[in-house]
Amino acid sequence: MKITKKQAGFISNILVSLIMTAVMTTGMMLIHSGWFEGFMKAWIKDFAIACCLGIPTGLLVVPITRKWVDGIKD
Repeated sequence: MKITKKQAGFISNILVSLIMTAVMTTGMMLIHSGWFEGFMKAWIKDFAIACCLGIPTGLLVVPITRKWVDGIKD
C-alpha cells in the first residue's frame, strides 16, 4: 500500500509525537517519583493525558517549523 507525501507527513508527525511523549513522560516520572509499584498504571494515565497535548501540538508546530526552516535554508 502506497501513501501520499501528505499522509506520510501526517503519520510521521503523529509517530514522533507519540515517541517523544513516551520518552518524556517516562523520564519525568522516573526523575520525580522513581520506580514504584503501580508505575506502569500511573505512566499510562500520564502518557494518555500528555498525548492529548503532544499530538495536536506536533501536528500544529512541525509543519509551521518546517515551512520556516525551508524559508531560511539555501
